[in-house]
Amino acid sequence: MMRVISVFALLFLTAQAAYSSTSIYGSEFDYKKAKPTSTYFSGKSRKEIASYCKNERLGTMDLSACAQFRYEGAIDALNRKVLEVEKTIAVDDKANGVYGEPAALPYFKKAQMHWQLYRDNDCYSNVYEVGPASLRFIDFWDCMTRMTKNRLDELAKPNSDE
Repeated sequence: MMRVISVFALLFLTAQAAYSSTSIYGSEFDYKKAKPTSTYFSGKSRKEIASYCKNERLGTMDLSACAQFRYEGAIDALNRKVLEVEKTIAVDDKANGVYGEPAALPYFKKAQMHWQLYRDNDCYSNVYEVGPASLRFIDFWDCMTRMTKNRLDELAKPNSDE
């Protein structure tokens, strides 16, 4: 009887390890596989979620979901701005093309792709540097949000450095 329980316990622990390794929060995290926070906060409006996330007494999972929620808001705003900038550049490219000037849009798109890769790798680097800490994914989402908002600011005020 004891042997059956031991085998069962071993199978259970093996299954637990296999299950936990399939989590997006496993050893290597892929934020693109994270479910949207609308799933976590099912039935809540964005305003209700924002209000809830201001609560100072949240558990780790809620804190992580709130950090991801803030990122989702920032990336939505950035994506809208990128589309706006691309439309403006396309119009300028058409006008400049009359004079034989090269198009800027392909370079902007390439720059945006490289910026995203930089942001992702920088935030991954920061989160993996601290090791297995319970709040590291909150730090990851906060990093993604901060860098995304900075990029949004750059695109919103492109000549602010002059």
